[in-house]
Amino acid sequence: MRILVPIVNVAADNHLAKVLNILDRNIPSSFFYNNISSFTIVQGKDALKHLERILTTKISKVGTNSKHESLICDSNGRIVDYLSIYIMDHKVLIVTNNHKGDEIRSRLSKGIPWNEDVEILNGDNSIKRIIVSENDLNKILESIDYSVEEIDDSTWIEDGDNIISINKRSKVKTLELLLPKTVLSDIIEEYQKKDIKEINEEEWKKFRIYTGMIDFSDIVGRIPFDVGMDELVKMDKGCYPGQEIHARLESRGKQKKILVTLKSGKFLKEGEYKIIEGGRVIITTAYNGGKEESLFFGIVPIKYLKMSKLSLINGIEMRIENVVNFRSLNVHH
Repeated sequence: MRILVPIVNVAADNHLAKVLNILDRNIPSSFFYNNISSFTIVQGKDALKHLERILTTKISKVGTNSKHESLICDSNGRIVDYLSIYIMDHKVLIVTNNHKGDEIRSRLSKGIPWNEDVEILNGDNSIKRIIVSENDLNKILESIDYSVEEIDDSTWIEDGDNIISINKRSKVKTLELLLPKTVLSDIIEEYQKKDIKEINEEEWKKFRIYTGMIDFSDIVGRIPFDVGMDELVKMDKGCYPGQEIHARLESRGKQKKILVTLKSGKFLKEGEYKIIEGGRVIITTAYNGGKEESLFFGIVPIKYLKMSKLSLINGIEMRIENVVNFRSLNVHH
């Protein structure tokens, strides 16, 4: 599952065409990506109250038709998964990484008091998710009488059985569509008729590195502060798994690692690599540029931000391009 974040030192209003011109002509200017995800429904009048005890953010007072973002961490304070949450009447739809659905549902099913109305349901076999990028997203919305300007980052709208939300925070605006599995082929056919082409995983990987959309693989098992996710950790809320660890780290105030974008003339697979000056770079996402430069998301010791390049003991050099920070939809919560 993708996570939308801005990259430091990049203007938020850059036009899609400019970004794709930087990438190359291999990625179409209008495209969609079939993002394989997991879906969980939490329903009952106490659904938000229950989630408040588990999430790293405050959600109990969030209104209907809101879109909320949060984390679930383990007892060691490390990220289990990132959650994109759609608030409905006495019900929430949670979108997570496709490999973590069963674990998330298991965690959500624990600790429900006998006198609370909460039910956890599996939606994996009935819901699909598509991400759309288009020079003019209003073309996608014209049939339902909405415009991009009318849809706030922290809300979602309903179009029949479909749920639509817009991300305006990255270098490129994108539309997220949640839809019944039964109509997926019809939607894909409709997009193709509009010359909105489907891209593969490698093309998507390249696009999201350039535009700052980090993935589950970049944050799983990490301390939130080390991967730019500290904005989704609310220290002034009630207890949640991992809070004691987070509080201890925050009180020390010394961040040791940071998530960055990297470039290199050589390709490296995801993994850990030793730096000559000491420490390691952890490559969490890697795109093979072939004859061009390869692109990466990586976690590095924060001291290396002052250096123009990283020299690895395997002889490969990497340039740090940007720091990646997460900007939450629910900053007002």
